[in-house]
Amino acid sequence: MNDTTREDTPPSRSEMGQGSVFARKFPLLARSVPFLLWPLAVVAVFVSVRHVVTGNAIGYDSHAYWLAAQGGLSYGASPGQPDAYLYSPAFAAAIWPLALLPWPLFCAAWFAIEAAAVAWLVRPLRARWAIPVSLLCLPELVVGNIYILLAAAAVVGMRRPAAWSFAVLTKVTTGVGLLWFATRGEWKRLLQGIGATVLIVAVSYAVDPTAWSDWIRFLFENRDGTPDSRVSFVVRCLIAVALVVIGARKQWPFLVAPAMVLASPVLVSVVPWTILIAVPRLLMEGSNRGTRQ
Repeated sequence: MNDTTREDTPPSRSEMGQGSVFARKFPLLARSVPFLLWPLAVVAVFVSVRHVVTGNAIGYDSHAYWLAAQGGLSYGASPGQPDAYLYSPAFAAAIWPLALLPWPLFCAAWFAIEAAAVAWLVRPLRARWAIPVSLLCLPELVVGNIYILLAAAAVVGMRRPAAWSFAVLTKVTTGVGLLWFATRGEWKRLLQGIGATVLIVAVSYAVDPTAWSDWIRFLFENRDGTPDSRVSFVVRCLIAVALVVIGARKQWPFLVAPAMVLASPVLVSVVPWTILIAVPRLLMEGSNRGTRQ
């Protein structure tokens, strides 16, 4: 049997599917990324441990979802306040069955769902990449936000545009990825994404129109409430639009992930950057699209 190590053996197409073109064009960068990821992973672990040992609750964000879905849907708390619910009534309705669980079980289930999404998103990667990338998601897993789920929605949404309704009906501006289809003239797919969102809104509005009115009013009343100022938010969104357009024209779907990060309503911590975990599968999607062409 040949003693050549795996590192010396040319990777197969399946192994390089997540970024073969990128790796061939930028070999030095591709080889150095794992070494850059590990220090960042250590920082992520430190931030997560500090959050817990300083008395902050695990599931700080998901607790707001649990309360809202249990029937306590209210838009009275401002962004940043404990248990402030910021998303559409449709999201609260969607997780209602899960919210029937007592809080500790809901928190554990939410953690498990996001952890499973992480495992799926990093599956194309080798262990030396997958482990530090997974560790980078710890701050998000600890607070229980939805950034990992947004990353999964971005990947699924490339082939099933209806998945973009999740982004639009939660962190509205992260739905910027829908512009991918408009830029490429894929009008059927664009209409699928928009149509699914409109259908969900219509059904949810018919059930509870007051909640929708309250949410729309909440969004307008807090339009200047982004921590990094309204001007910064607008600039970030413009850059996000540019990234999606460039990505669509160059056939680089991985640019959708950083675009979603920049379009996030809140970008003052490390947690929103968790969306970048979509990059491996989006790189693979780009390779697959190139092969089909």
